[in-house]
Amino acid sequence: MPNEPLDRLAALAGIESGWIDFFGKQRLVSDDTKRVFLSAMGLAVDSDDAVARTLSALETEPWRSRLPSVVVASADQGAPSVTVTLPKGLENAALTWSLREENGTLHQGNWRPREAPMSGRREVDGRLLERYTLTLPGLPFPGIHHLEVTDSRGEAGTTTLIFAPATAYLPPAFAEGRRLWGYATQLYGVRSRHNWGVGDFSDLALIARGAAAQGASAVGVNPLHALFAARPERYSPYSPSSRTFLNIGFIDIEAVPDFAESPEAARLFGSAAFQRRLAEVRAAEQIDYLAVAALKRPLFAACWQSFQKRHLAGDGSQRGTAFRRFRQQGGRSLRLFATFEALQAEFLSTDPDRSYWRTWPVGYHDPDGADVQAFTAAHDDGVGFHIYLQWLADQQLAAAETAARQGGMSIGLYRDLAVGISDDGAEAWANQSLLCMGVSVGAPPDPLNLSGQDWGLVPLNPLALRKASYLPFLEILEANMRHAGALRLDHAMSLQRLYWVPQGAKADQGAYVRYPVDDLFRLAVLASVRQRCLIIGEDLGTVPDGFRERMAERSLLGYRLMVFERDGDKARSAETYPSLALVGFGTHDLPSLAGWWQGIDIESRRRLALYTDPALGVAEVANRAEDRRRLVDMLVAAGELEPGFSLDPILEARQLQRLSAAVHSVLARTPSKLLMVQFEDLLGWSLQMNLPGTVDQHPNWRVRYPTPIEDMLEDGGVTAVAGRLSAVRG
Repeated sequence: MPNEPLDRLAALAGIESGWIDFFGKQRLVSDDTKRVFLSAMGLAVDSDDAVARTLSALETEPWRSRLPSVVVASADQGAPSVTVTLPKGLENAALTWSLREENGTLHQGNWRPREAPMSGRREVDGRLLERYTLTLPGLPFPGIHHLEVTDSRGEAGTTTLIFAPATAYLPPAFAEGRRLWGYATQLYGVRSRHNWGVGDFSDLALIARGAAAQGASAVGVNPLHALFAARPERYSPYSPSSRTFLNIGFIDIEAVPDFAESPEAARLFGSAAFQRRLAEVRAAEQIDYLAVAALKRPLFAACWQSFQKRHLAGDGSQRGTAFRRFRQQGGRSLRLFATFEALQAEFLSTDPDRSYWRTWPVGYHDPDGADVQAFTAAHDDGVGFHIYLQWLADQQLAAAETAARQGGMSIGLYRDLAVGISDDGAEAWANQSLLCMGVSVGAPPDPLNLSGQDWGLVPLNPLALRKASYLPFLEILEANMRHAGALRLDHAMSLQRLYWVPQGAKADQGAYVRYPVDDLFRLAVLASVRQRCLIIGEDLGTVPDGFRERMAERSLLGYRLMVFERDGDKARSAETYPSLALVGFGTHDLPSLAGWWQGIDIESRRRLALYTDPALGVAEVANRAEDRRRLVDMLVAAGELEPGFSLDPILEARQLQRLSAAVHSVLARTPSKLLMVQFEDLLGWSLQMNLPGTVDQHPNWRVRYPTPIEDMLEDGGVTAVAGRLSAVRG
């Protein structure tokens, strides 16, 4: 029996009533799921009476404030407008407004409500309220501004006015009609002659220099988000502790100036036992994150001690001054992140079951509470240590971006923003009021994941995010645009809606929750223009109607992968790809070109029993054979492959190289603005960096490239394709 108040409340909170699965079946969302989601948003729904009270409060809440908590507008709408709520009787009053722009400029004016359009009337708590629209006389500069409306009695309403340009930033090369290309790589998997068993920022700089010399305009990397320093076994780049800060595992410790200045670091590094362990992790086929962390951790500590003595003691030095400036500019966010790192290490040192902050003594649950403040004051050395590591990471990332730009790249580094965070990490601890605990983000069933997916990531609360004026979201965007010319939004559909799964439920028992899509798009545009950073939205999977059109209107590039693109029953030909898009063969969630051809992903899913019905695996084998035929037919029609090219799933190395060259030649001819090429596709390696739907059954995020990056960049097949791409794309 329908529960109308619960349904109305769920709809008001953005919970969609149902969804259609991959097989065309309508899935209705249960009342239990709605209650779980509403409770996670901080709403009282434990009884019918509570639902009724919550519904009334949520419906009337916008009427209880003179101005909304935030207004997000954009230049394409003209001068921004704001809804002003006033008690009946003030319609003839003379009000004043003032707008303080982000740069300090002050604008003021007078306003009479009766001269403006009235947009609504409602009685709340026995008072008749009316709404009028205040339209400002001009366009402010893009930014975050403060608007105040005051009546003759001195009663004022305030709001944050965020004003965005109409469209996102695009590199000047695009305006000149150029099409660009770059390399996409998983930094952790890079093998080099100097790194310590995992790729690092010096490797990234090396790739940037080599790629720029070959004519590439960008180097794309996996998320560089901070993971868990005290728990190196938590290594998934898409399940971070914080998206605002950097993964210290990517620091090249031998490039740290304090490494050369520290006698203790030299002693540790020079010992026979250390060199033996270092040789082992360098030679390993897969990344041993625990072993790498065990090598780096004591040297980080030695460098920090040396840095304090040489650069912070007394009058300090230029490096000491730069560190203090970094610490000050990082503000509350950096302080809380470093405090979390120190707290987690402290509690884990005495109890291995106290990793999750909810298991800490209750006084430490509040990041702004007295216990945490006392800890920070008493452990300045430990907190400072983690700020120091962030400073080093930031410097080395900046050096990699500088290498890209100095090499002539018009985009430079292309970073990746994960769709969510782990609920036991630093970002969740510092921003508890913004999150929906007890649910996680995932995806409904699709052809690659027939049981659906639960990513174990905690979602932002759309209601709380608006109350916070969206500033935490903007901070995350701009942090990931730092030292970068492009940013990929993982699962970009999260700007409009996210698929939530109740904790403990199967992944196909979730529901979609809507987000304030117009506001979030405008915020992304604002961040893009402020940081001069191209945005690419990963719009793969279940895409809402109109979403891609909205991206195009705002100048966000979409994703188009050859492995998925169809034109009827044929593989899409080059000329039919859209212009405002990134193109490539595949991504980190798919097998390499050689692996896809061989069907290693299908075999892995069959071996791990990921198919709900074995017949589905059999069907996928047949479908992959048909996909190979479609691909070859398209490449032959394009004149890039000779007729009769083998469709056998096992090809010789020479044939794989021929196939790769043909694929990338066609991709180069597409009108799409940006082409990203994966090294593994060019080199004919049969591997898959990540197998969706698995945790540790597949070596996700542990696969290392078989060959050092120095040799990869000089490989004849790689340089030949690079030459072709540069010739076609300029």
